[in-house]
Amino acid sequence: MRFVTTQNIFINNEEYFDPNWMDSNKIIYPPKKNWDYSRQLNIEDVDIWEVLWEGGGGWGVYASWSPYAEFYMVCSGPNNIETFYGKLAQKRLKEYIQLLNIPPLNSVETWVENEDMWLYTP
Repeated sequence: MRFVTTQNIFINNEEYFDPNWMDSNKIIYPPKKNWDYSRQLNIEDVDIWEVLWEGGGGWGVYASWSPYAEFYMVCSGPNNIETFYGKLAQKRLKEYIQLLNIPPLNSVETWVENEDMWLYTP
């Protein structure tokens, strides 16, 4: 996993790095706070993004990490930005990147034991 700040994406094109991460044998991720969905999330509200995919020339797909929410940003060139927020954001993101011929993103499956299935059914 790689992380960037909004400034890293739009200004200096560097990876987010904290030297304290080198003080442990465990994988340490940047701090994460959950979004409360009290209002629409905007690019300016995001401190740290998880990099889902990056290409050259300002192309990239990012997921909001801090705050942690269903909020995605696609940069398809220096001045072309599209965001997806809330319910069905991931589905709309996948459809959009397919139109741009961006490689499919890796998905994580959640495996649930039968006795815990009640937690995941409406």
